[in-house]
Amino acid sequence: MKSSIIGNIDKHWSVHMNYSGHLRVMNAMEPIVVDILEEHFVKPGVLNCKCDNCKLDILLLTLNHLPTHYTSSQEGEAYIKAHYMNPQQQSDVLREITNSVQVIEQKPHHRTMNM
Repeated sequence: MKSSIIGNIDKHWSVHMNYSGHLRVMNAMEPIVVDILEEHFVKPGVLNCKCDNCKLDILLLTLNHLPTHYTSSQEGEAYIKAHYMNPQQQSDVLREITNSVQVIEQKPHHRTMNM
């Protein structure tokens, strides 16, 4: 499944490192943030700028302000995602995304806004 936020990068394993050709390490928070960002901001069309640069900046800024949860398996990712099904945890992630949207919309890293 491809994400409109991060282009052609595999949504669930987009940030990973290969060690010895068989171990993959990923921050399981990434797909959680991507899903919430798409559901609450991208699909409803509430972002001032819809360019990939701004969406990626929002994603990265949000991830930098949330605790990381690394895993090397899809089972570990599923466990972490289950934890974030809790409404309070989702609210915390949504709050960080909202803060990131405000920061990026005030100072986008490009000269013109793509509406």
